[in-house]
Amino acid sequence: MELIGCRGLTLQRGEVLLLEATDLSIKTGERVLLTGPSGCGKSTLLRHLCMLEPGGEEKISVKGKLLADWAPAQLRRCVAYLPQTPVMLEGSVRDNLCLAFSLRVSCAPLPGDKAMREELESLDLNISLDTDARNLSPGQKARVALLQRLLLKPEVLLCDEPIAALDEQNAALVARLLERASLEGMAQVVVSHQPLEGFQGRHYRFVSNRLEPAA
Repeated sequence: MELIGCRGLTLQRGEVLLLEATDLSIKTGERVLLTGPSGCGKSTLLRHLCMLEPGGEEKISVKGKLLADWAPAQLRRCVAYLPQTPVMLEGSVRDNLCLAFSLRVSCAPLPGDKAMREELESLDLNISLDTDARNLSPGQKARVALLQRLLLKPEVLLCDEPIAALDEQNAALVARLLERASLEGMAQVVVSHQPLEGFQGRHYRFVSNRLEPAA
């Protein structure tokens, strides 16, 4: 079943054409990598797919329903977005991991401390749940933000440069965690300025305002 896709989608930033008459279809558990130079529209496309930017709502569908027909709160339960530079809110790591559950963004059960610690360790995050999240390094914030989204168990995860702030070792840990989530049925759209080593899935490049399959 198609979880998220677009038909004939055209996107502009001011007078600049970013994407023209583009089709994309992503099914349960599928992974799609989007690459291209800075400023080509990769991040803009992700934000449109989850209604964080207006435009294209009549060309984008989620679970067979046009984006225009989704209430934002309902959409957040299905589609999660991970920005390139995530922001930690005031409070502890625990507070940030549990925030979306308190806002009822997710129908998934609230994870306990033991489960959260195990997930942190899987990403080589040897930090206390009581640590002030705003004091984390950029790489730690990126991994905590990813874990926050994965704990919500969305059907679709949109990732904007998820390993940009990570060293090679931690990038590999994140890649394995994303692959595991995919095997459990989570569809993923990952944006990167360059190909990702070992990525299993479809790969498209932004070329002249269109998405083209990469060789």
